Amino acid sequence: MKNEQNPSIKQVKIYSIVTLILIVIGSGVSYWTAGRIEYYTDGVMHTSDVLQRTDELYSSILERETNIRGYVLTSNEEFLTNYNQSNVNAELLLIQLQALTIDNTLQQNNIEELRGLINSRVRTFEASIEYMKEHGDLVGFLDPNKINNALSGYTLIKDVVLRINDVENGLFQQKNQSLINNINALPFIVGLISIFSITIGLMTFFSIYQFNKAQLAANKEITLFQQKLRDQIKLLDDSNKELEQFAYVASHDLQEPLRKITAFSDLLKEQYDGKLEGEGDLYLSRITAAAVRMRRLITDLLEYSRAGRIENEKVKSVKLSKVIAEMLEDFEIAIQDKSAKIAVGKLPKVIGSETEYRQVFQNLISNSLKFSKPSVNPEISITSEQASEELINSYPNLDSSANYYLIKVSDNGIGFEKTHVDRIFSIFQRLHGKKEYEGTGIGLSITKKIIEKNGGVIFAESSVGKGSVFNIILPYIKP
Repeated sequence: MKNEQNPSIKQVKIYSIVTLILIVIGSGVSYWTAGRIEYYTDGVMHTSDVLQRTDELYSSILERETNIRGYVLTSNEEFLTNYNQSNVNAELLLIQLQALTIDNTLQQNNIEELRGLINSRVRTFEASIEYMKEHGDLVGFLDPNKINNALSGYTLIKDVVLRINDVENGLFQQKNQSLINNINALPFIVGLISIFSITIGLMTFFSIYQFNKAQLAANKEITLFQQKLRDQIKLLDDSNKELEQFAYVASHDLQEPLRKITAFSDLLKEQYDGKLEGEGDLYLSRITAAAVRMRRLITDLLEYSRAGRIENEKVKSVKLSKVIAEMLEDFEIAIQDKSAKIAVGKLPKVIGSETEYRQVFQNLISNSLKFSKPSVNPEISITSEQASEELINSYPNLDSSANYYLIKVSDNGIGFEKTHVDRIFSIFQRLHGKKEYEGTGIGLSITKKIIEKNGGVIFAESSVGKGSVFNIILPYIKP
């Protein structure tokens, strides 16, 4: 019985080995044929691209000729604009053709010759345009020699274009025939690939089944996540509404008692100034000062909560030079009292709200005046420049592919320790006592909130006794 089974076992082994060999051979031949087809397909597509770019270049040349004639006949500036655009398009297409034919010396020479002819013709056109702008027509500009040169120049350009097309058409025919030959060879290996294809088909079917199963599970998780996200958004909306209600209470209900406290304390001071026993006058003054500070704190808190919440219709292109000029007019008395010098350089346009940017620079200038050195006239400068790529890349929240402005507000004030460069932008953070410098510690927090809302960044540089520099990075927009 054992001996009867041996031939079957051998046959199974032989069939297995033959099948394996067929699979290997079929796979190898298929891979080789596919590679040849891909190679010649890329060649055909590449040649087609060259022919297409050549046709586009020739069309651009014709369009340029049409526009220059239209300008000469009508003096219509629109033709001149279209002519200039055609020149730009032609140069771009020449560059593309050079890149596409980098491995073809003959075509490179043809393209260089074509570029020279085009540039020569452009110089002639430019001279005629200048002459026409100066004299109003081309009567004195044209002569038989120039006319003949113009006609022959166009003919030469056309000849070179046709020469480029002839070369590419030859390459196209050659590569296309090779592609056809390789495709025709495919039927001879279909039999060897069939087994492999069936196996791949079964594996693909199984993979699709597994994928669909995993996708259903993933969709279920996504649905649950979306529901949680909607719940979180609803909670945030409810919180925002509560904050708005709090802001309303703070701006009306809380400030009204403070106004009454201030009014009554002023009335008491007016009627009983110097008449109160003990430290009554001092206590009354402290009540008034505390009420004023409380009102200022509430006002600043309201400003902080509103910062960055300007409605969309108020967001527009803002001229910072205009905003700062108007803001400095309001600071005129404070500037004169401090004998301050403020230098404002060329500033860009940015996207945002004039009101918010006014508040930003008002806070920065106010701080520079407030924290100036005793007996030293404050000197403040506001400048701008394009932010470097290195600086942009150092902030992950900025788009590394975009352009940004760097706006600097510098002063010669008292400065502060470098260790506090981040702390100063936190709400209610003060580096000095209230008796030394008044304020609530909210101004720079508002400034940071507005800048970040408009897609920017603000950071400070300073050292004690050497002044401070506040750097603002904002997105670039075209002038």
